[in-house]
Amino acid sequence: MPMNSFGFEGTTWTFLLVALLLGVAVWLTLWVRKLLERRAFRRLMRRAKSLERQALQFLERQGFRCLQEQAERESFFLLNGRRIPFRVRVDYLLRRKGKRYIAEVKTGKQVESPENPSIRRQLLEYALLFAPCTVLFVDGEHEKMYEVSFPWLGSLSRTMRWMWIVCFSVGFLVGRWSRGW
Repeated sequence: MPMNSFGFEGTTWTFLLVALLLGVAVWLTLWVRKLLERRAFRRLMRRAKSLERQALQFLERQGFRCLQEQAERESFFLLNGRRIPFRVRVDYLLRRKGKRYIAEVKTGKQVESPENPSIRRQLLEYALLFAPCTVLFVDGEHEKMYEVSFPWLGSLSRTMRWMWIVCFSVGFLVGRWSRGW
């Protein structure tokens, strides 16, 4: 077999060339795939944004007035005593006949029933952080609206209100008593 100046045989060069071309082909395939995925994602986001705007028009036709788009609330939870902040964002903060609402619009494959556990948990989180707003689940694909209520939340807030009143009253009375009335 003839040897070249580098000491490699001809079949070795062929193998290296094939490996290089194969590597370039794999890289090019992955690059094109990522490009197509990005384009599809952007197209999906444009469609979702368009349907979200249509959903707002639908809500306005139902008598709602938009107070804020992409309304945010910040909160926190404790993880082993460490404070972990987080924020939630709803699509729309609305008002109708003096009552405040928040609306979560779902489009595309996301459109499911509010009975779906993950959607229900999301809506419950919104209800807690945006209280006393009423939660609306909007199917942006079919212009359907569902009012979602968690009845026990109202009694929870009343209980908390009474608890604050009782605590304040007890504190006031203890303070007056400790000073001799």
